[in-house]
Amino acid sequence: MLWMVLLGIPLVGAFFVLSVKDSAAKTTAAVVAALEVLAFVAFLVGPKPTLDLNWISTWGIRFHLSADGLALFLLGLTAVMTLVAILASKREYGRTYFFWILFMEFASMGLFGAVDLFLFYVFWEVVLIPVFFLLTGWSGVKGRVAALKWLIMNLFGSLFMLIGVVAVAVIYQENTGHFSFEISHLTHLAIAPAAQPWIFGCFALAFAIKAPLWPFHGWMPDAYGESPAPVTALVAGVLSKFGVFGFLRVMLPIFAPEMARYETGLLIWAAAGLVYGAFMAVRQKDMKMVTAYASLSHLSMIALGIFSLTAAGILGATFLMVAHGLMVGGLFLILGVVEEKVGHRQFSGLMGLNQGAPRLATYFMFFALAVLGLPGLPGFAGEYMIIQGLVVHEVVFAVIAGVIMVLAAWYMLRLFQGIMQGRPDAPAVADLSRGQVAWLIPVALLVVLIGVWPAGITSHAVPSLFHAVHFVAEQGGIN
Repeated sequence: MLWMVLLGIPLVGAFFVLSVKDSAAKTTAAVVAALEVLAFVAFLVGPKPTLDLNWISTWGIRFHLSADGLALFLLGLTAVMTLVAILASKREYGRTYFFWILFMEFASMGLFGAVDLFLFYVFWEVVLIPVFFLLTGWSGVKGRVAALKWLIMNLFGSLFMLIGVVAVAVIYQENTGHFSFEISHLTHLAIAPAAQPWIFGCFALAFAIKAPLWPFHGWMPDAYGESPAPVTALVAGVLSKFGVFGFLRVMLPIFAPEMARYETGLLIWAAAGLVYGAFMAVRQKDMKMVTAYASLSHLSMIALGIFSLTAAGILGATFLMVAHGLMVGGLFLILGVVEEKVGHRQFSGLMGLNQGAPRLATYFMFFALAVLGLPGLPGFAGEYMIIQGLVVHEVVFAVIAGVIMVLAAWYMLRLFQGIMQGRPDAPAVADLSRGQVAWLIPVALLVVLIGVWPAGITSHAVPSLFHAVHFVAEQGGIN
């Protein structure tokens, strides 16, 4: 029942928003999103039910949703960031905008909960629709170009993912005599050596594009740069987790032998993205692009933890997915406020804004410090666990990750100081309003909470990771 509520609130609420006037759309959407947060709280404190229904029985496809430790807090991240994004959005965007935001929440909830591979793919595709229309209708002058690039690249990845989904189902049918898309059934799937790398590559490509991971990030600069700050916060904070979550939900259980076999190559790939994103962030003169490439680097850090195939690394990656969503989402929202106040995103002419806007400077500094990995905040805890996993297995990559953490401090402090400190180069701007502070405080408090109490998340994730970790250990991949 709770799963029906969790999916039904944003879906029904989205269509209800279409029935109200544009002037009431934001308030209505905020109420719907708040109800979804309450539904998640009930989900969190009570038993974790599953929804398992026959869907297409001929093909063994089930409408199967479950909130294990991998997905539980990503569901919460989705609920919280959707509510905050709605509150941060302009009322003038109208009811269609808020319809797509809630519809995106529905698809995200379904994807994180899906434990049937076909259902996972369906939600994977559904989420393309709201993002495409949000980029098309409410973005900058290049919004249509950004939307088409997002759609084409992700459809390209989805095509290969569909090939992989069909392939593993057919192989399972050949081995057992019946079809099943249940990920738990596919865990010990015996795939012919000749087919293994091709099927593995189909899934890896789809997940890399969606995340995005270097060098499959071509849609990211335009999509992040052109979309309104609340949409960017959702895409970077929530949707970017789809790809790295896919490596945990799908790749680790089904392709454990292949991940162990290609481990060094995967680590090199993630490390290259980590370095590339950090150096690109240092070079940017556009404040939003600094955070965009910082996010790309952090996603590569998450991938590095997964590809380490160590218990600590995978646990750190699971934790950092949630932390990254809150930290980067909050920072993008802050940058949206700055852009709205000064009218542009370039560093030039933005020094000294803290003198007229101390509250803005305080929250800006807080989220910047969180992203750079200040001890006591969740970025540090997640990166520490990942590096711990790398040290016991691949120390070279641990050194690379440690150096990039220093570089992260460079580009984040440069971002803050270049905008907030120094002699004022621009007219004074108004400080954060009470309404803006009201939607920033919950995000900041959650960042502090999980920073000082990482076990609140990791203790839930450990049981869910145990079986995957045990199986990869049998393949020689876990230390």
